[in-house]
Amino acid sequence: MFDSARDGEPAREAESRSAATAAIAQLEAMVAGADGLGSPLSTSRSWTGTDRAGALRLLDRLAGILAGARAVLLVAEQDAETSLVPGDRDFASARARVTRTGLGEARREVRQAETLVALPAMADAVASGRVPLPHVDALARLTATAGEQASASLRRPEVADRLVGLAQRLPVKEFSASAARLLAAADPAALERSIEAQRRARFFVMSHQPEGTFLRGRLDRLSAQALQTALASVRQAPDETRDKPQADADALVALAERAMSGMAGVRALRAPGSGGVLQDAEQDEVDARVTGVANRPTVSVLVPATTFVELREAERRRSGAGEATAPPRLVEPATFDDGTPLAMSQLARLLCDCEIGRIVLSAESVPLDVGRTRRVFTAAQRRAVIVRDRSCSWNGCDVPAAFCEIHHIRWWDRDAGPTDLDNAVLLCSHHHHVVHQQDLLITRVRRAPLADAALSSDVETEDAAPPSDIGTQGAARRRDGARPRDGDRDGAGPRDGARPRDGALLPEHWERPMITEPMEYRFDRRSGGSVNAPADIGVEAA
Repeated sequence: MFDSARDGEPAREAESRSAATAAIAQLEAMVAGADGLGSPLSTSRSWTGTDRAGALRLLDRLAGILAGARAVLLVAEQDAETSLVPGDRDFASARARVTRTGLGEARREVRQAETLVALPAMADAVASGRVPLPHVDALARLTATAGEQASASLRRPEVADRLVGLAQRLPVKEFSASAARLLAAADPAALERSIEAQRRARFFVMSHQPEGTFLRGRLDRLSAQALQTALASVRQAPDETRDKPQADADALVALAERAMSGMAGVRALRAPGSGGVLQDAEQDEVDARVTGVANRPTVSVLVPATTFVELREAERRRSGAGEATAPPRLVEPATFDDGTPLAMSQLARLLCDCEIGRIVLSAESVPLDVGRTRRVFTAAQRRAVIVRDRSCSWNGCDVPAAFCEIHHIRWWDRDAGPTDLDNAVLLCSHHHHVVHQQDLLITRVRRAPLADAALSSDVETEDAAPPSDIGTQGAARRRDGARPRDGDRDGAGPRDGARPRDGALLPEHWERPMITEPMEYRFDRRSGGSVNAPADIGVEAA
């Protein structure tokens, strides 16, 4: 008798050793070949732009191939733990010691490797040059804190393919926001835990030193959004005398001075001789100074109707009014206008004291025309454009919506273009200037929304019309051109300011939740040829 498993071990070891020798030899040949690149590349200043662009594409692809190969080795070495020596806390520490790049860079490298190994479809896209490595880094940061439910969802082939499709189309910032929404929809409990961890970690320190006062702190995402909105409302823009950080510092001081000015007004109006009681007009004046009621900056949140309803149902279940056995539904998360998802607890907090507006979207997730005929876009129209475009619409630009302007696609004065949503596009100041300077034609690329593969639902989708999305900024999708229901005004729902009653906007059957992406545009010369277009459409050479 003999042990067949043990008998086969030498053969397997020999085969493994042979494969290692062949791989190392191939890597050595690649390194030797790369060493000779310096001489021909030194003449690249005299090349044509097409040649340089082609060489850069090849190098980018080579970087992706090498990243995928390194990922396999890193994960294998991490599992084997053969790199660890006494004093190393973990594999990232060992890697930082060997490469001398620092612990932060080593951890980024390990996260990237784990993501590429866990998602073969993403690794193939990186190796083929379809997805750049920064997109993988953004996804790796998200998956590092993802819950088990979200991680399992990412391993499904259809979800991985969707992530690859998003990475091919979107800049890294928008891709990160889209991936975060997908993870939040797949595992809302993990998002709640993450938000609570952010809240526990908040702090603010003001340190007075001889050379000045230093500020240091950390906020959760919702608190930071409120602070960022307040700073933007002060309108302290950088100029030739100050850069962006200095302008933000001036804005913070201006906020403090505004608050002190408001409280001084309260003390003056309540001073002896005033009777200690404020008259209505006086109170309005104080409110305007203290709270900014006259022109209050707001934090905008996009709340799909399905999410709004699920929040109400969850509150009813907790209070005992709903069915205790009804499981929570997976719905698309509410988001800030830049696409960052909110936890249900954050949404509940915001809805306690907010103004709710309603925006109706077409089947392509485009806000419908509100029929305005004035030159200046209204605040409601601006909110609708932000819902659709999210940030500057120039492909590759990620200037936030708060710092963007609305441009008439067909110019108001020259082309008699209307001031409506279909004729509006969000552009940062620089690209707004470029569009006018070069007299560019703008075409909106209408894409059919993709169903979110991470969400599975047993909810039927019969012939009942899908609901309108409602929220501080809402969105509604009608699947197949269904006619508005009785009581709706032109499909726009109840009168402005009307409070939705149970069942008034809530049909029994819901459209399957979708994670919508910002609308895309292409910018063309009037003489022909594209100047800027989405990545998968391409731009003709200048």
